[in-house]
Amino acid sequence: MKRVLVIDNDLQNCKRIKYAMMGKNTEVYYVLSVVEALETLIRENYQLVIMDLSLSETDGLRLLETIRELRPTPILALCARDSTEQTVKAFSLGADDVLKKPFDLEECLARAQNLLRRAHAVGGTGEPGYTLVSRRDLVMNPLTRRAYQHGEPLDLTRREFDLLYFFVSRAGQVLSRDQLYNSVWPSEADFDTEEAVRYQVKQLRKKLGERNGPPYIETVWGVGYRFNEK
Repeated sequence: MKRVLVIDNDLQNCKRIKYAMMGKNTEVYYVLSVVEALETLIRENYQLVIMDLSLSETDGLRLLETIRELRPTPILALCARDSTEQTVKAFSLGADDVLKKPFDLEECLARAQNLLRRAHAVGGTGEPGYTLVSRRDLVMNPLTRRAYQHGEPLDLTRREFDLLYFFVSRAGQVLSRDQLYNSVWPSEADFDTEEAVRYQVKQLRKKLGERNGPPYIETVWGVGYRFNEK
């Protein structure tokens, strides 16, 4: 069974593609936002992604880059007819094919089927080629050392990334300050290790914007910290 995901904030366009493509051997799903797209791609495998780059232009291109890092799934990008710059950028970020809007539905289906055939021929499954640690709104790629929150890149220092990765990969566990220090500061020496960890956690919380919602990193009084896995 081939599974296709359509990402577009135009509901009618999503339905148009879905009902034209779906069949006995093809299931087609659609989402209407960047956040929905990321949540779906983290949970499920697809053999093809068809996405509109004008979710807004910035979000669409950023989402394309994120999908390419998440999975090797073929991507058919839909872009504005008069935007050569957007087309070139889409290919540079990993799109397998680009179709300019407004498009003929038969041409869209032909390009989609071609990508599905190519993926099947090379044994493409959409499985990620690396370890991925994620929460519904937080994605980390330890190979490229990039982190995304709600589809937006997080600007983390080397130590902040290492600390966050250590937390996320041990979600739900209570971690002492000594554990954190020995894992993230392995070759350095500080006069006050507890203060070093406390300061770094404080900086990380600021970048995660914990004041605007439930905390990612919880303080366990008298022990240390725990990454909230809920």
